[in-house]
This record gives sequence, C-alpha cells and structure tokens, in this order.
Amino acid sequence: MTLTAAEPQFISTGPVARELGVAVETLRLWERTGKIAVARRTSDGRRLYTREDVDRIRRERAARLAGSPLDAA
Repeated sequence: MTLTAAEPQFISTGPVARELGVAVETLRLWERTGKIAVARRTSDGRRLYTREDVDRIRRERAARLAGSPLDAA
C-alpha cells in the first residue's frame, strides 16, 4: 500500500518512547491513567501514533516538567 500526502504515517510505541526519552511503559501508563489520549491500535493491539500525536505528547510532557499537570496542557 502506498501512502498519499493526506494519509498519516504511523509510528509504533518503541520509536515514540525513544524520541521522547521515556520508557515504553511510561507511555502505556500515561494512556491508562488518561494523561494522554488513547492511541490508535493495529488489529493485534499494538499502539500507533501520528507525528501530531508525538508533538502533542511532547508539549504535554514539557508542560508537566514545567510544573503544570499534563491534562492542563
């Protein structure tokens, strides 16, 4: 399947965690506790993120590190 410019490209949990500098389990915990939006899933349950998802999580994490709760970002 060829993706067009309008179709998002998905990134799996491992590369997202490495890019953000957190453990994979941290992303899972944030999702389970409602700190980040529920990720899309493959048919076998693997989480998938778009570039926009990763950027949003990065902003939320920066806000958290600055002292704001994640859900306020």
